[in-house]
Amino acid sequence: MNIDNLFTQLKDRFTGMSMTQRFAMFAVIGLAAAIISVTLMWSVAPTYQYLFTDLDQADASLIVQTLKESRTPYKLSKGGTAIMIPEKNVYETRLSLASQGLPKGGVEKGFALFDETGFSTSEFVQKINYQRALQNELANTIMSLEEVDYARVHIAMPKESIFIEDEKPAKASIVIKPKQGRKINPGQVQGIVYLVAKSIRGLETDNISIVDISGKVLFEGRGESQAISLASNYLDIKHGIENMLQSRAQDLLEKIVGPSGAIVKVSADINMDMVKSVEDSFDPEMQVIRSEELKNEFSGGDRVPGGIAGTPSNLPTGRGGPGAIPANANAGGSNIVRNYEIGRNQIERIQSPGNITRLTVSVVVDGQYRTDDTGKQVFVPRQTEELKGIENAVRHAVGFSTDREDTISVSCMPFAQQDTDIEALSEKAKMRDFIVSILKPVVFLLVTLLILLFVIRPLLRWLFKSVRVVEKVTDKHRAISSEEAEQIEAEDVLQIEAVAKSEEMKHAVKGRRKLIEKSTKDDMGTATAVVKSWLQESV
Repeated sequence: MNIDNLFTQLKDRFTGMSMTQRFAMFAVIGLAAAIISVTLMWSVAPTYQYLFTDLDQADASLIVQTLKESRTPYKLSKGGTAIMIPEKNVYETRLSLASQGLPKGGVEKGFALFDETGFSTSEFVQKINYQRALQNELANTIMSLEEVDYARVHIAMPKESIFIEDEKPAKASIVIKPKQGRKINPGQVQGIVYLVAKSIRGLETDNISIVDISGKVLFEGRGESQAISLASNYLDIKHGIENMLQSRAQDLLEKIVGPSGAIVKVSADINMDMVKSVEDSFDPEMQVIRSEELKNEFSGGDRVPGGIAGTPSNLPTGRGGPGAIPANANAGGSNIVRNYEIGRNQIERIQSPGNITRLTVSVVVDGQYRTDDTGKQVFVPRQTEELKGIENAVRHAVGFSTDREDTISVSCMPFAQQDTDIEALSEKAKMRDFIVSILKPVVFLLVTLLILLFVIRPLLRWLFKSVRVVEKVTDKHRAISSEEAEQIEAEDVLQIEAVAKSEEMKHAVKGRRKLIEKSTKDDMGTATAVVKSWLQESV
């Protein structure tokens, strides 16, 4: 078929349509195009993933500006604190932003402030910048802790004085925001206190105050350091003992009931008193001479002067030697004095803090499961004898003592059947994304195929119906004379005009008349076939 004739016939066919038919045709074509376009956009739309979350306004603004400059599409969520970009650009964009120091995470310039200092900066501004730099450096160091999300430090630096008695102490206040789901323990608070105190000249721990973002006082100084230190030591010792005993019992039960088949919790009461005792014991049978004194007595005659010859012995302050015993002296007797030491045993005992005074142990064991007739899992509790054996095993594992009035409870309960494995959830998410990525083009092709089959195809069939009729009957009616065609034209057109009562039919008749006139001039046989097909449709 000639292409020119095809377009000519389509044009004539369109001219012969009524306004309602034209509007319906354009509406169907537009609706089909819109559905295909929306489906195509959905199928090729990228999957967005979080670039950063929990951003402050300053960081979010800088990151958005950078994304705009690089023409990277993005979405804001969670009130502007989270930014999402296409999944394929996440890692590359993070590295690019990291090279620019983004996000800062609340980190302010520390001593880098002095890099921008000019020669004309006054001494007052220098002091203010030094205080700002010191505050920012301390805040950045505190934020490096795992549990701290944000920190701010305020320092009150007194004016220096040449007189010691006029000097005033420095003071510091710290505001801390813990990370979501985290808690700062007393030991970490104590560490922050000492960090700040040792970083500022003249700052004592008693002049430091720490509060969290909700206004709760974490440290207020004034002799609280020692109390917090003791409390921290107590909690550390208590948790260490409890975790050790729980680990022993948990490892034992996992060998009996299998992994994740039992839960053990231990609560320990700890005595933090340090006791020092001294014990002395004496043994009368173990005598030892401690000292001995021998005294001899003489009577009659005087002692003959004696001593070292020379000046020292003749001076008033000099000491002469013992005089010689006279020849006529009589021995009077001797006396011996002995002192004995009784055997003594001294024992000193020091009991360190951390002694367990009482244990409370709770054990929950999962039961067994069987499949019923409907295919569901039914919980079957463990036997009493089995639970008794588990209790005895746990008693020996934790060092159970009746003298301390320790208590233990063992129960069997069904565990919640929840998949909390993070890796499994991650794999499921990846599989879901993979399936969605495959389904998108499939859905697009399916929707396009349905539109082609049930919208475009019927429309084209309706438009080209007369053309197909013309193609089929053209060769059969080449021999029809021009007189017969003119007769058919005159009679059939009158019949069609009589049938067309409505305004729409009149428009159609006018269009067909024009087509008949043109076809008659070009091809008599084709015109005759067209008129016959129209008559059949009208009937």
